[in-house]
Amino acid sequence: MGDIGRSAEQVKDNTMHAIDTTGLSDRVFDVFAATAKRGYLFLCNMKTNASRWSRRAMADFDMPGEYMYDAGAIWEKRIHPDDLAMYQESMKRIFDGTSMSQNLMYRAKNTEGKYVMCSCESSVFKSKDGEIDYFAGTITNYGIMDEIDNVTHLSSKSAFLERLEEMTEEDRSTTVMMLVIDKLSSINTLYGYRFGDEVLRFFGAELQKIVGERGTVYHMDTSMYGVCMHDMDRAQTKLLYDAIRAMAYRGFDIGDKHVTCRVLGSAAIFGNAHGEVDRITANLGYAIGQSMTIYHGDIVFYNMEKHKHEFGDRDMIGTIYQQIMTDFSGFSLYYQPIVDARNNRIIGAEALIRWQDDKYGFVSPDRFIPFIEQNACIFELGNWVIWQALQDATEMRQIIPDFIINVNIAAPQLERKEFRQEVLNALHDTAYPPENLCLELTERCRELDTDFLRGEIEFFRSQGIRVAMDDFGTGNASLQLVLELPLDEIKIDRSFVQNIQNQPMNQIIVSAIADGAGTIHADLCIEGIEDQALELYLQQYHPTYYQGYYYSKPVAKGDFLSLISS
Repeated sequence: MGDIGRSAEQVKDNTMHAIDTTGLSDRVFDVFAATAKRGYLFLCNMKTNASRWSRRAMADFDMPGEYMYDAGAIWEKRIHPDDLAMYQESMKRIFDGTSMSQNLMYRAKNTEGKYVMCSCESSVFKSKDGEIDYFAGTITNYGIMDEIDNVTHLSSKSAFLERLEEMTEEDRSTTVMMLVIDKLSSINTLYGYRFGDEVLRFFGAELQKIVGERGTVYHMDTSMYGVCMHDMDRAQTKLLYDAIRAMAYRGFDIGDKHVTCRVLGSAAIFGNAHGEVDRITANLGYAIGQSMTIYHGDIVFYNMEKHKHEFGDRDMIGTIYQQIMTDFSGFSLYYQPIVDARNNRIIGAEALIRWQDDKYGFVSPDRFIPFIEQNACIFELGNWVIWQALQDATEMRQIIPDFIINVNIAAPQLERKEFRQEVLNALHDTAYPPENLCLELTERCRELDTDFLRGEIEFFRSQGIRVAMDDFGTGNASLQLVLELPLDEIKIDRSFVQNIQNQPMNQIIVSAIADGAGTIHADLCIEGIEDQALELYLQQYHPTYYQGYYYSKPVAKGDFLSLISS
């Protein structure tokens, strides 16, 4: 630059007007402007209202030049209309001397015409004689993503997506893996977030060692990693994942602590998948949920050709999500009766979610619930289910006054601090008696911290609400857990009673669960009753309730009302 080093000079802006650059031409500005990777320095002489900006701002936001007169008004034209009043008010306070600093978040339109989130941190400076003379700061462009993750020092999520985009254009076999460290939050809770970051770094380094020259490891978000590789078939990918999983189980030393962890994984193998990046990443994320909830940490492969059958249609999931966030229009509840084991009298029902759409028809909950449980919208859907079930059960109580409605509760609902109040609000709004509501804790709730789980159960019981453990015997369930929790009811999963007459091991398991329920004075509900013979056989375990197709399959509210009326 020809003007560097001159203390008071004039340069021409793009309209050929002279701008007084007094105090703006120090070379230190060049040094800091060049090293700020996603930030733009600006320096304004408040006496002349002339400014100097980082040259990269000219390219990224189509600014008229490095030197500008009244740059605030020029930048203002790029601010999103919804953020403009806030920006104008802040600038007014700076220039009338009301405020000496600025810390703003707003959206600004870049050269491509897209609004990106920006932050501006700036201050007003005074001369030696106390007069205000400069206004300087940094605008950070969050639309520019760094290629290196600052926690793990691996390639970042943006680099992963960019590489995946390139690989979908290549006419060769490509393998992409997605990995998650399960329950990293527990490590953060025990040792703090700094230690959690150390775990992420160590795990990432060990992961790259195992992958070696076969591919590149990327740190995505929090506890998630991506791996991009070429020419790896399904068997080779499975062996690689098993090695990663074994490394996590063995653990590693960080300072004086030995850390072990559980890994969840998914993978996709494809070739020439132009335009499929979003579908691949969305379904890999869905498959991670399958690895957690169904396959107990085994790797789940996403099949590009069969994805509609294996993991559901992405557009369908999008439709479901939009309905949850608007009016729940495609959702309804079906009810399966729960009967008194002593006399076969219907005493209540379990509310079961159903979804139907003109385009997709009737869709099994097994296809969409695992995905929804990985999304924050499960909270909204769960609240709707509780309210709707209580509203419907109010009609059922007109026929059976002591009617009890059972509602399934997912772990992400229970973890939300607002959940307690949402349940109480639903009871209040529907005027439903709390003692006639039973919350069924689903399988993943058993993975929550035992003290936390006990506290939630005790709260709801203090409000008169019953709490049941659903599908006991599957997944992460133990009699020790039952003995530690103040449950009102235990439900034995149907898988343990199918052909139980010829399964001695299942007989032992059901007997042990029944004894455990008796020890804590909890009711015992056995699911999966298909015929009278099975019902009679199970009487030896002294169940409280039965549930199964022998009494009725799940039916819509109208049909259920007819059933209990008869």
